[in-house]
Amino acid sequence: MGKPRIATKPNELRDQLTQAASGISGEANWPATAPTQPDVVTLVGNLFTNITQIEDLKSQLSQARATLHTQVDDGVALMKRIDEVTDGLYGSDSPKKNDFGLPPKKSTHGASIPLEQVIIIKIDDGTAPASIFVDWDSDAGASAYQIEWFSDSAMTQSIGSAAVSASEHEIQGLTMSQQYWVRVRSVRGNEYGQWSDPATRIANL
Repeated sequence: MGKPRIATKPNELRDQLTQAASGISGEANWPATAPTQPDVVTLVGNLFTNITQIEDLKSQLSQARATLHTQVDDGVALMKRIDEVTDGLYGSDSPKKNDFGLPPKKSTHGASIPLEQVIIIKIDDGTAPASIFVDWDSDAGASAYQIEWFSDSAMTQSIGSAAVSASEHEIQGLTMSQQYWVRVRSVRGNEYGQWSDPATRIANL
């Protein structure tokens, strides 16, 4: 499918209007009742301003997310160390671990806490071009998460995968305007939880 004759994407519409303003300015027989060149130029300026503001906000958001990811990784590392220390002080299955924000690793029957099915709570535009941001509920029993993305709803055409410690991930390097399907599961050593129900999104521009 070719591009529409009248653009709807902000950058393309801005460029199309700029060209239209030039054409109007150079047309001696332009009707007085038709859109004027100053009106078009004004709208082009407004589009340019708002597009620039959005790009600046995306850059700030990208930096904030990068900082947050670093802080989350640091926090996960600290909690892992606290988990190890409390294992040594009280035992891995002690209710005392709850005092440190950590559920006991074993139930009263001595069985490991099962990994839960992940629930994707948000799938949205990423901060980078042609990217998708995915957020999901954390699983108390997980040490990491595996995320996969596909180009078909049957999820047979795998595009990529990643292993992350945080319960969110920005998938980059996708194809603009392409629809993708994403799923996530919990990981703990050699154990894997059930895959989440798939979520879908068209990669941003």
